[in-house]
Amino acid sequence: MSVRNENPDYFISAADYGIIKTLNLAYMEKPRGQLIVYAVLAGLVLFLAAASPSLAAGASPDAIAIRVVPNSSHQSPLEWYKANVKLQGSPQNLNVDGYEAVRDGRTVYVNAANVSGSKLYTNIYIISYNQEAETRTIDIFGQLLAHWKFNVNVLTGEKDKVRNDTRRLSGLARIKAALEKYKEKQGRYPVLSAGSYQAGKTISVWPSWQATLGADLSANLPLDPINKLGPCPALGYDAQTCWNQVEKKFAGSLPGGLPAGSRVFVYSTDPAGASYVLCADYETAFINESGFAACSGQQ
Repeated sequence: MSVRNENPDYFISAADYGIIKTLNLAYMEKPRGQLIVYAVLAGLVLFLAAASPSLAAGASPDAIAIRVVPNSSHQSPLEWYKANVKLQGSPQNLNVDGYEAVRDGRTVYVNAANVSGSKLYTNIYIISYNQEAETRTIDIFGQLLAHWKFNVNVLTGEKDKVRNDTRRLSGLARIKAALEKYKEKQGRYPVLSAGSYQAGKTISVWPSWQATLGADLSANLPLDPINKLGPCPALGYDAQTCWNQVEKKFAGSLPGGLPAGSRVFVYSTDPAGASYVLCADYETAFINESGFAACSGQQ
């Protein structure tokens, strides 16, 4: 089994099987905060042996490789692929254990969370098999993806929340990249002086999220995975936007005064577009160290 601290690669092969089958899911942090995964899904290694006894016995030259790359910028798998893969093809979207992923030929790229103590990290898991692989190896690869399980140390009720927070981080990262690109060209951030319920503000359930902010950024902006405001007053307020068209009033304040239980993205800027707040309210209490504060912590 190959484990190199500076470039961690993991190969599930006949030669490695005897080592891998004795390991459990384990992880540790390197001194500079990068993640090293020493074994992934020991249960699936046993599944691998059951699926192909000849591979476990050393009869096949094929290998399935797993590489884990820290994703501290919280890019989506597609954005990471575009930024880091030199020879690009036509990646297709898919999910692996409920996490966003893309596949290009023999290789799958997954953006998934790792929860360690009170902290949540995101990594890109690169899973691939060798060229000219046997049909059974390709079949095992497909079954491996279908049965893959991340976050075995997270309670079942929390796992969907971890998945959602991972998608929130990648969505916020994509919006931030579009905002910085806009500022490079315009010298300021979008001011939204018109076209939104409130000048300089929008949330991802308002029409202005795409029609005004998205248009300014020339982007189809991502939405919060739940993308729903908490309960707002029934009388006079739209149930989806919490906007009172008659009184021209929002059932809360932005960016930090959303109705309780809201799960949306919020953008707010000053009249000059000199700075902005981009935030969301997370479903877990894990510390993500992303730089994207919770909206509930904004004034």
